[in-house]
Amino acid sequence: MAKNKKHILVVDDVTTNLRYIGEVLKDKYTLSMAKSATQALKLMEKSIPDLILLDIKMPVMDGYEMLKTLKGDARYSEVPVIFLTADADEENETKGLRMGASDFIKKPFVPEVMLSRIERILSQEEKNKEIRLMALKDPLTGLWNRTYIEDKVNEYASAGMKGSFMLLDLDNFKGINDTFGHVAGDEALVAFGKTLSSFVHKDDVVARIGGDEFAVFLKGAVGEKLLGDRIGGLIKDVEEKLNVVKVDTTISSVSVGISEMPANGNSFIELYNKADTAMYYVKRNGKHGYRFYSGQERMLILDGNAEDKSVLDLSQLRRYIDEDVPEDGPYKVEYNSFKNIYRFLKRYAERTKTDVQILLFTVKNLAVASDEDNLPAAMEALSDSIKKALRKNDVSSMYSGCQYLVILMDVSDENRKIVLDRILKFWDRFNTNEDVLLKYDIEEIMETEESSSEVTVG
Repeated sequence: MAKNKKHILVVDDVTTNLRYIGEVLKDKYTLSMAKSATQALKLMEKSIPDLILLDIKMPVMDGYEMLKTLKGDARYSEVPVIFLTADADEENETKGLRMGASDFIKKPFVPEVMLSRIERILSQEEKNKEIRLMALKDPLTGLWNRTYIEDKVNEYASAGMKGSFMLLDLDNFKGINDTFGHVAGDEALVAFGKTLSSFVHKDDVVARIGGDEFAVFLKGAVGEKLLGDRIGGLIKDVEEKLNVVKVDTTISSVSVGISEMPANGNSFIELYNKADTAMYYVKRNGKHGYRFYSGQERMLILDGNAEDKSVLDLSQLRRYIDEDVPEDGPYKVEYNSFKNIYRFLKRYAERTKTDVQILLFTVKNLAVASDEDNLPAAMEALSDSIKKALRKNDVSSMYSGCQYLVILMDVSDENRKIVLDRILKFWDRFNTNEDVLLKYDIEEIMETEESSSEVTVG
């Protein structure tokens, strides 16, 4: 297939039509021919065309049915379709346009009209691709954004590929903005992005998640033995580049958390959450380093000197609840209320052998400007989501300025998933800020800490 020629797939059950169209287009475009929608879809599995010329009236599956199939498949939904028809009925033309057809070419074909319409649609599609591409780029650094890397990682996971997901965060970035100004802060982010881009290979993905948080997916590369020295070198290189933009070395270090696919998860949200936990451990233990997720980070964090006690993980919270915490603990009102409910339900679960599950939701702000600005609105969105999704016999309570607790009564794993899906669906509707992520931990009250799971959603 010629590299400089656009690829057009022509679908028509009449051989003479295929031959005629081929004669008109062969010098300007690379062509594939199909005599049925079924045959066309099989061809598209091997090569996705730039444009489809699609006859409406065909046996078995007509053009409308094929168009509906294309629009329902993420692989083909953006491919422009021009209908071929001998029908002059405006109602059918309107139907096709509403379904997503780009244009119509009437039979009998007029070569000049056909070429003109094809050129117009292909030109418009190039502009549309540029717009879609811009929407997936971070405007400051030129890197991919969170949407792109999330889709790409999920695509790799679906294909059964291995890889490492790295989450990188500039330590004390707020200090860079406060000390040197936002211009220097932006320069630091751009330098950070350029260094990451030089670190990766062709099929790897580099993205700015939000604020000073960046992510890298290394396709096919796993294991600390293989990547440890390389990541250590990257950290050193980043810090040297930041010094070039005259950022004080005391605030220009970087912390990195790494998770692996499929060992730590088979989706972006699972890998992000594990890498975030590992990175959080690095930050709690001196910053300026990296850690591969091991599953032990949460208990190790408990023994460290926490700088930020406003965010707990679920295992930490359960440990506090099961102990005799003094009445003057840090969350006196919320803690006592929840402790009573939790202990009652724990006894209830033991006595009745009933499934009782506890969820801890945490909203995480990725914005550069402030650690607090987005949280009130995000917590309101989360509160509304939980209120809409929960049943009357469930329990919920705000635990802190960025965390919400939910107890689900008498739930199977399937029912729990239904409730979670409802909460997340409402969250997607109510949360309008892309700088905020929603994390949640889940545990059965009667299970051990090792059985818990953590997930992060946008």
